[in-house]
Amino acid sequence: MFPKKSQTDINKNDFLHNLDEAREARRREKQMQQAAIIIQKTLRGYLVRKKYRDYRKNELKQIFLGFTDPNPQKYPSLQLASTMFPHLQHFLLYYNRMKIKNNSIDLQQLLLGVLNYISTSLIVDDIKYSHLAAFFNKEVNAQWMKLNQDFMIVILKVLETTELTTNDDIKLIISSLNYLYLITDCQSWKALQKNMNELLLKTMLALNRSYLIHLGQHNLLKILKISMIRCMHRRLESSIVHNVATLAFKLLLNSDFNRTYLILFSQTILIIPTFITMCHESSHKLFSMVCQKDLFNHLICICSIKESFVSLSENIDIIELCYMLGNIVALASIDLSQLEAMKQPLIHCLFNILDVCRQRQTIDEQSGKQTKMTSVWHPIIGHVRGKTSGITVSNQEIVQRVIIQYKFLWSKSFVNMLFESIPTTSSGNQSSSIAKKETNIIRAKFEKLFHSKTTTDKLTTDELTQSICRITTFYQKLIQILMELRLQILCALSLQDSLISSLWQFLNNIGPTCGLKELLKIYETNKENYHPIFDLLQLFCNLCSYLATVLDEEEMYKEQKYLTLESWSQLCLFLNQFVYRLIRIEFERTTTTSPKLKLENNQLYKTLHQLLILLHERNSRKSFTPDSHWLIREVKSSSSFMADLERDDSCAFYLLEQIPHILTFKDRVKILQMFIEHDKEKECNEVSSLRHHLRNYYEIHRTNLFGDAFQALRNASSTVWKNTIRISFINQQGLAEAGIDQNGIFKEFIQEVTRQTFDPAFNLFKVTENRTLYPSPISDRTENYLHLFNFIGKILGKAVYEQIVLDIELAPFFLRHLISRKNVNYSCFDDLMFLDRDLYNNLNFIKHYDGDVSSLTLTYSIDEDVLGEVVTYDIIPCGRHINVTNDDKIVYIHRMSVYRTYTRIKNQIKMFTEGFKTLMKPEWVNMFSVPELQQLISGESSDVDLEDLKSNVVYQGGYHRTHPVIKWLWQTLEQDFSREERALFLRFVTSSSRAPLLGFRSLNPPFTIRCLESSEHEEEGDSLGRIFRNMVTINRTSSERLPSSSTCFNLLKLPNYKTRRILLDKLRYAIKANAGFELS
Repeated sequence: MFPKKSQTDINKNDFLHNLDEAREARRREKQMQQAAIIIQKTLRGYLVRKKYRDYRKNELKQIFLGFTDPNPQKYPSLQLASTMFPHLQHFLLYYNRMKIKNNSIDLQQLLLGVLNYISTSLIVDDIKYSHLAAFFNKEVNAQWMKLNQDFMIVILKVLETTELTTNDDIKLIISSLNYLYLITDCQSWKALQKNMNELLLKTMLALNRSYLIHLGQHNLLKILKISMIRCMHRRLESSIVHNVATLAFKLLLNSDFNRTYLILFSQTILIIPTFITMCHESSHKLFSMVCQKDLFNHLICICSIKESFVSLSENIDIIELCYMLGNIVALASIDLSQLEAMKQPLIHCLFNILDVCRQRQTIDEQSGKQTKMTSVWHPIIGHVRGKTSGITVSNQEIVQRVIIQYKFLWSKSFVNMLFESIPTTSSGNQSSSIAKKETNIIRAKFEKLFHSKTTTDKLTTDELTQSICRITTFYQKLIQILMELRLQILCALSLQDSLISSLWQFLNNIGPTCGLKELLKIYETNKENYHPIFDLLQLFCNLCSYLATVLDEEEMYKEQKYLTLESWSQLCLFLNQFVYRLIRIEFERTTTTSPKLKLENNQLYKTLHQLLILLHERNSRKSFTPDSHWLIREVKSSSSFMADLERDDSCAFYLLEQIPHILTFKDRVKILQMFIEHDKEKECNEVSSLRHHLRNYYEIHRTNLFGDAFQALRNASSTVWKNTIRISFINQQGLAEAGIDQNGIFKEFIQEVTRQTFDPAFNLFKVTENRTLYPSPISDRTENYLHLFNFIGKILGKAVYEQIVLDIELAPFFLRHLISRKNVNYSCFDDLMFLDRDLYNNLNFIKHYDGDVSSLTLTYSIDEDVLGEVVTYDIIPCGRHINVTNDDKIVYIHRMSVYRTYTRIKNQIKMFTEGFKTLMKPEWVNMFSVPELQQLISGESSDVDLEDLKSNVVYQGGYHRTHPVIKWLWQTLEQDFSREERALFLRFVTSSSRAPLLGFRSLNPPFTIRCLESSEHEEEGDSLGRIFRNMVTINRTSSERLPSSSTCFNLLKLPNYKTRRILLDKLRYAIKANAGFELS
């Protein structure tokens, strides 16, 4: 169908194909030749450039490396500036190229040499050798200007990026700052000083100004801050502060305090810790100049406007804000005459800083809780959550200098200045104020409020009242922000003339019971729960909390410093009522927020509640109020309150958690017993199906009582501990003792274990001078000591859980940790009197020392002898480097007391507490004060109340109240037995030497006395014949028979003795025999 191709066509196609291949081969060969030419060109160019760079590098090294010597006197001789200028240009090109490729140490060294050369040439006398020579050469003038500007950009980059990890880095930073300082300071150019005229000076100043503006446009202030902070971390701030300050202040001066640069100055330089103080102490000339030109006024005018400061501080974290506050305070304290004219703007400025700090604090806390972000501890503001700038500054000296800056805020002069700034209403009042200025400014201002009764309306509208409240608001905010300085602030304010007494008089002037009704009315009508009067109330309560913590018994009860005991009592009454009403109000309000959560976030409630608990604790230790002072009339009916608890009323539970003392001790014991019974029922229901898996029977050898107990129960679960535990004692012969454990043997077991473990010879506990027990600091040398303390805690918890009273008395400072009260600072100082009397006397001497405490060379540390070696322990972080001064000696005493009573034994306390709370829930324990908890553990410490016992005893076997043997028994107990023997008698029958907390009426089973006949085969029970024989005293018991007991049933088996003498001898022998359950 298709014709075949001819041979001619085939040859033609092959020819064309071969022709294309040849053409393609020639094209590829040409490309390869061109590529080879390019490679050769590139390689030759690289080699030429490398040769040139090496030549320039070697040339630059020869010229500039000599200027890297640490000793400037060994620098090489300067060459003519005309010769050096091209080398500087070559260096800049070389540096910029090499910086991109490799930032080597050699390059840094070369840069260091160049900077030192320029700095040296700027201060020589001969213009020919000065770096300034090119400026006067018209041909290179523009190039010289451009060179310097480019050098400045390089230096700023170096300052911004160089981490101070090596000595070469430090040298480079110092030289860079020195270069910037010299190139912008024509006064230091010696070559021009001889021929300096007005025109030349004007030109040079303009040149400096242009350079400074150029630097300012390239973030000079921010970079100076970065360099300064890095140097502060390495404790090198003194070597660069002069140059940093000069550059920063020059920029402000040359910009005529331009608002933009003032804001930048505030955002950068002002947040460098103690920057203003360092400038002032070094008598920096430019700092004095900017102060004379009203730097303080310019800064305050910006920071005192709320909107302006909020915008300014947008990217400043809370730590930096605190440093800014310190610098502003330091600036304010330099010139008090200038401060006088700027009082109000300064107060507005301080409020703005504190408000933003508080806002950041709240946001950081909320975000930290949501994201579980770790916190950073700062020695001024405490724990900080969220992102921070990293300038926490570990240098303790810097921190102390910042604190010194702050101290001006609570100094006497500043506090008086604040009260002087309160406006007066008339010229007559002003003259009165001036007259009293020399005596007491604070009292003078408050006395204006004392002439008339303060009403609720006056609290809201009166200008004088509002002004005073504003001052208290300031200090209240200061305390909240500077949390770690809280004690210092309160200490200083408490020493202010009449401040506490004036605040107290002001509160009393509001109305009865410190204006309780009026203040509650304001609280109820104010949905935001904020009013300036509450800041005044909070500050007063914080001051009182401080006093209640630091005042010893001599000062509070005998000298009655600051407030009388009657005033303290009235304050307790007010706080008790006010806190109770706050809880009721919040639970009665219908809001979407939980009342409990709202109260926990309510600063007013937390402050008042803390003081209330603190004063109740102080009163428990040594009473200064009537017995019924703490009870609330509305909840006096314990039955109705218990009914509220039974129906799970949330308000009743919160009241019991927060202010349990509004109920009597006996009512709270009943509530505790109710809680324990409910808990036992719950445990029984949960384990009823598993009871056959639970082991509750243990054999304990009397010869190894504690060892057997520990091995048997150390790993027992909380379920085992909360259920019945049966004990069988094995005597010295290896035989099981007679008796079935119906809780009596277990009670003896508990008492014997505690008697052994709390024995100081066991090395777990020590005894104070007043015979109370606390964990021994050297107990950590005992094997498994933490497990032992955990076990002992469980034993004690089981005793309280089962209402077994123990004959032990624990130290109050130890017991206090079983009560988990939050945010309550108890004073341990008085406890030292019995724990370490020498230390107590020494601290008391420091407390009342009138001289300069710093002369005693004390630090926040303590030396202790550990196995013959003296070891120093810090009582606060870096304490051995912090000296004690008059301003913080109270803090030192408090910290030392805490160390001696808690820190040394905190691990033992922690494990003991964990064991105790395995059985006793924290909310149960928190219902009681320390003395009440001791009472729960050891029962009534008073003598046995025989009348109460007589009224609640049960007689069996023919005994009755008028039976001769019973009469002899009571006569023996009353007349013949000592107090100790009566306690032994009670222990013999009930296994406890102390009476039950709620009296013998609450004893279950009741205290019973049964007649024991001589015949062992008498019929059991109270048969009619037996009762008759005993009633008519027939069949008297043999005089050989001893009284016996069944502690499980609180039963005394008393033989029908013939005479009182026999009864006395036999009973005394029986209670002292200590033969367990085998005696009969």
